[in-house]
Amino acid sequence: MEGPTEGDVVASSRPSVAWGLGHVGVGWVVGLIATVAAVGLVVAIAGDETAEDPSLAVGALIQGALYVGLVGVPAWLVMVRGVRWADFGWAGPGRGGRWRDAWQGLMIGVVAQVAVIPAIYLPILLLTDDLDISGPARELVDRADGVGIALLVLMVVVLAPMAEELFFRGMALRALEARMARRLALVASAAFFGLTHFQFLQLPALVMIGLVCGWLAQRDGRLGRAVWAHVGFNATTIVILLAG
Repeated sequence: MEGPTEGDVVASSRPSVAWGLGHVGVGWVVGLIATVAAVGLVVAIAGDETAEDPSLAVGALIQGALYVGLVGVPAWLVMVRGVRWADFGWAGPGRGGRWRDAWQGLMIGVVAQVAVIPAIYLPILLLTDDLDISGPARELVDRADGVGIALLVLMVVVLAPMAEELFFRGMALRALEARMARRLALVASAAFFGLTHFQFLQLPALVMIGLVCGWLAQRDGRLGRAVWAHVGFNATTIVILLAG
């Protein structure tokens, strides 16, 4: 009688999750459809110019529409399929562990922004000085004043890390790990995260932070440090641009 093959052993060692890549695809498509619908609503109410150069409030509406899919599908799995939030890694250790997640994650995110990003783009910057990596973020900051700054922080520093870590690291990464080796799943999830932002110039930075947050999620088995690293990464960008 033959024993299990090497392929059987590898497959059996992969984590089993109650969702698959199809659910990930549905979440992303639903988010895109909701975003397009939100843009259409803005055009219908306020005209093309408002949609092309949206205020922070309009931008928040459009970004929130994307989360209909990114957060909506995990929420549906929890409410209808009996999946637990902890299955996505949305769980943490005791109080001391949560504080440790916070300061370690923030530090990792800040270092990634101020040290790793310049190193990634240095070869390109040596060839050309006509490179505005922070363009999209600067456009947001330029529109912010007073209450707008609070809305900007809510959008970029709070909501984006929580929703994106839940979807890309909690849901997508774990679905990929169930189908392939951990390292390959990590790279695939980071590439997916970067490409779905549709920002070619910022793609290396997005893939890098996707790798960092994915590695943290894999190492910890939960999303705590990954979320805080994402917070630190985004917050550092906002602080630098506001200070400038």
